[in-house]
Amino acid sequence: MSGAGAAGRGAPESTRAREHLANERTLLAWVRTAVALMGLGFVVARFGLFLRQLVAERTAPAEPAHLAAVIGAALVGASVVITALSTVRFLRARAQIERGSFEPEAFTEILLVGVTVLGGLALLGYLVMTG
Repeated sequence: MSGAGAAGRGAPESTRAREHLANERTLLAWVRTAVALMGLGFVVARFGLFLRQLVAERTAPAEPAHLAAVIGAALVGASVVITALSTVRFLRARAQIERGSFEPEAFTEILLVGVTVLGGLALLGYLVMTG
């Protein structure tokens, strides 16, 4: 047996340790991704605030400025959901490694891809409306 499935109770301790460390690195990668998404959401929301300031000075149209805050808040919310789901995934993988029965999951990855596509489309629409 190869990969994470070999890390059962009969597997050498060094193999189990490597698999647990790889699982922790994966969780940290998810957290970095969520922090980046949260940062993007914050920047987008602040950009909307900047646009509202321009509107107050009558140099830009008023309509789409509120969309930046909505898109930014949605991205920040998505990062919180992704962090929670990645933590659940980490704990499941940890238990599976201990049992020696690791089963890969794709839900979190598919969710992240969906959030990225939706966020990109929302930002694209926003840029088209403001540009």
